[in-house]
Amino acid sequence: MSISGPQSGIRFSGLASGIDVESIITQLVSLEQAPIQRLRAQSAQIQARQTIFGQFKSSLQAFNTAASSLSIPAAFSLNQASVSDDTLLGVSVTDSAVPGTYAVNVTQMAKAHKLTSAAQTNTTSALGYAGEFLVNGKKVSVTAEDTLATIAGKVNALGIGVSANVIDGGAGQAYLVFGASKTGKANEIRLTDVTGGIAHGLGLINNLKSIRDLIGTVASSASFTSSSASLANLTGSSVSGNLTLGTDVIAFDTATDSLQSLADKINATGNHTASVVTEKVDGSDVFRLKIDSSAWPANYADPANLLGILGVTKDGISNEVTAATDALLTVDGVALSSASNTLSNVVGGMTLTLKKEGSSSVQVSQDNSAIKKKFTDFQKAFNDIIGFIRSNTQLDPETYQTGALFGDQSVTQVESTLNTMLFDNLGTGAFKTLADIGFSLDDQGKLKLDETKLDSAIANKLPDLKSLMVASGSSINPSIKFVSGGSLSVASGPGGYAIDITQAATKGTVSANTAFTTNSSVAETLTFDGSLFGSGPVNLFVPTGSSLTSLIDLINKDSRLKDLVVASNDGGKLKVESKRFGTAGNFSIVSDQAEAADNSGIGTGGGVAVAGLDVAGTINGEAATGSGQFLLGKSGNKTTDGLQIQYTGSSTGNVGALVYNRGVAAMANYRVNSFTDSVNGLLTSVDKTYTDQIQDIDDRISSLQKLISLREESLRSKFLAMEQAMSAAQAQGAQLSAMLRSG
Repeated sequence: MSISGPQSGIRFSGLASGIDVESIITQLVSLEQAPIQRLRAQSAQIQARQTIFGQFKSSLQAFNTAASSLSIPAAFSLNQASVSDDTLLGVSVTDSAVPGTYAVNVTQMAKAHKLTSAAQTNTTSALGYAGEFLVNGKKVSVTAEDTLATIAGKVNALGIGVSANVIDGGAGQAYLVFGASKTGKANEIRLTDVTGGIAHGLGLINNLKSIRDLIGTVASSASFTSSSASLANLTGSSVSGNLTLGTDVIAFDTATDSLQSLADKINATGNHTASVVTEKVDGSDVFRLKIDSSAWPANYADPANLLGILGVTKDGISNEVTAATDALLTVDGVALSSASNTLSNVVGGMTLTLKKEGSSSVQVSQDNSAIKKKFTDFQKAFNDIIGFIRSNTQLDPETYQTGALFGDQSVTQVESTLNTMLFDNLGTGAFKTLADIGFSLDDQGKLKLDETKLDSAIANKLPDLKSLMVASGSSINPSIKFVSGGSLSVASGPGGYAIDITQAATKGTVSANTAFTTNSSVAETLTFDGSLFGSGPVNLFVPTGSSLTSLIDLINKDSRLKDLVVASNDGGKLKVESKRFGTAGNFSIVSDQAEAADNSGIGTGGGVAVAGLDVAGTINGEAATGSGQFLLGKSGNKTTDGLQIQYTGSSTGNVGALVYNRGVAAMANYRVNSFTDSVNGLLTSVDKTYTDQIQDIDDRISSLQKLISLREESLRSKFLAMEQAMSAAQAQGAQLSAMLRSG
């Protein structure tokens, strides 16, 4: 007898009884494992069904994706474009492009500026120049030990969109070459000396100064990142002196003056007008100094080269390799210019890529093949579902073997629902069902297509085709506009959904406290802030001498403000109104000057603000959330969950009804989403049932394993007792035998 095991650590070899106890226990336990094996096989079958059911769900989701692509209006406004000569022009279009033929004549390509120095001895010898020069307003410091190569490295380190290279053509043929990284006149390389005459000495520039960007009597500086930082900080150049415009002398110091303070000094002369304007470049605000003066182009003096440092004036280029030019072209006779050879939205939804000068035509047309493909993708995705169902629910008449989903009522329900939905009367135009555009079911339940009918529908009745597939809404009240339907929005029927408005949307306004009756005697800064200016406050500089009319014009033309607010004269007072309805369009204005008749009248405490309100009301008697003019049915609503309208009117009460209709594709989305919803979906419920069944089997197996373990322990206890009894009896017998032999 050996000692080990769970029951008192004993395992039996059957020495006393001569019986193979361990073998008997193993066989008995093995017999009791049979139910567990059957349960494990059952669990494996259920897991296999669950896996296949997951694949079925995936096929439904693929169909949902195909349906989604047909459920949006953009699916029916697909465009394509071609060019008569693609060596001259490239074109791409979006769905917003208007079909038609466009004549394009390119007379000049946009080119990047490139210039070179005069010939130098070599690229590696010290040049002997010491001082500073500016490249596009950024300082380059040069020492006597610098070479062409080291100067090029310093320019490249600035990261200002100008590359510098050296060309080594041998002794006496070394050159420093500057090239702009972007095309266009606005990206012309600006070079000017500060000290040491370096750019002049290298033969990059000459003394033929001119106004860089003069329009009439207005000259503009280069763009800078701040209107209030010191000019020395912006340019890296510390100079001071006098600027003379006509007979007016203006003292300056770049260490203390900013763009704004310099503008104020110019305005203080009373003979010239200066302002700092804000522009958007690559999404960021930049600032330019504009000077309106009769002194241009020749009646001024700038011995310290302040205007050159700011980019108002430019030095002549001595050795220009390629002039900076804008692209010049006409589209249908309309003259256009562009800093780039790629022009986006030159015609709505069209991007042109210019390749060389010449004339060509662009043909924009409806892309019928792309629209048709969306329908054939829809057909294929549906047929994939049916094919999957057939292969997994079939009964083999010879072997009587069945597919994994044979008899599954949820699969049958899905197929039946989709079949009915596909051929319901859901269209509002010439096409009522898919059958009207060439679809039908074959004997396997798959969609088949008469392509001739579909092609005709796409080519000749696209609006009717769109109304068949896409969710739509209409109202006899022009103030009620359908925006979109949610996946849970229910079709209204011909009577429509009543729209009840309790609050019409309004716009926020800010008005001055005091009438603006006298031209301003001091400069003023207005700060615009609030919800409307989510990216941060906007400071608007109002120069000395401004009137109410010029202030209104300044606000309405400012690139940061013009798309958000509109200013007007309200009985002699400034009034500014948001361009957005509702609370998201609210804003404030505060001035740095006390309100007075010779300024905006806003004052340091802010103007008179009237908050904008969001629309409020119900759709079909169900709660809705307002945002600006838009009213959205709340989540959980029985019929209007996700249904959104726009109400542009001002009346309240029952303002009319919206007739909401689901198109075929939108309805397909709704049905599939109802099946696959992660909380209440039919397939989710079935999948949970499978999971629960597997867990139940696992629990039963665990219980049986515990019972078998107890049974095994019980058997071991009984066999132990038997062995112990037999061993004791054998010992007693041996003892008696010994006694008898000794007697």
